[in-house]
Order: sequence, then structure tokens, then C-alpha cells
Amino acid sequence: MSYARPMLDTYPHPDDLDADVLAATIDALSDCIQACDADTAADLSEQSVAEMIRCIRLCLDCIDVCTATAGAAATSASGTPAITRTVGSAPRPADAASRPAGTCCTF
Repeated sequence: MSYARPMLDTYPHPDDLDADVLAATIDALSDCIQACDADTAADLSEQSVAEMIRCIRLCLDCIDVCTATAGAAATSASGTPAITRTVGSAPRPADAASRPAGTCCTF
């Protein structure tokens, strides 16, 4: 279940803000965080973890960036239009949850 849209409905936001797009963006970022976390766990269970170090680092970086971006989007929706416009117009990490383990290594 997504909490982004109900959360955005709890406080006023600028008229030019598309709350549906922002909620979908926050949801996609959350999906990406979960996918990268699962990928990291899978990488750590590999026989040769040393070969997975680059992938693990990339996944951890992705988690950090998506977490910060989702937090900024969620908290700025009521007062910082430049941030929400930027986040809302960014490419969505579509299909993040459906990517197979290890695909973060290809970024």
C-alpha cells in the first residue's frame, strides 16, 4: 500500500503541483530503495562476495540517493515548488522492483 498520496493530501500544496505525479514519484523511489536493498542482500549471499563489492557499493549509493530524494520530495511539497517540480519531472526509476538481482551494477 502506498502512503505517499494520502500523506500529500494532509496538507496544502501549491496549485501547480500535480500531487498524483509527485506521489507516483515518491512511490517509484520507494520501490527502487526496496529493490536495491534486496539486491544488496542477494549480493552478500553470493559465494564470492569480494567480486560483488562494486555492485554492493552502487546499490548502497542508489539507496542513499533515492532515500534523500524521496524525503526531499515528501517534505517540500507544501513550500518549495522548485524542488517538487524538479523531482516530479525527473525520470522515474520505472520497473525498479522487477529488475533482476545484480542489475544495479549496470548503471
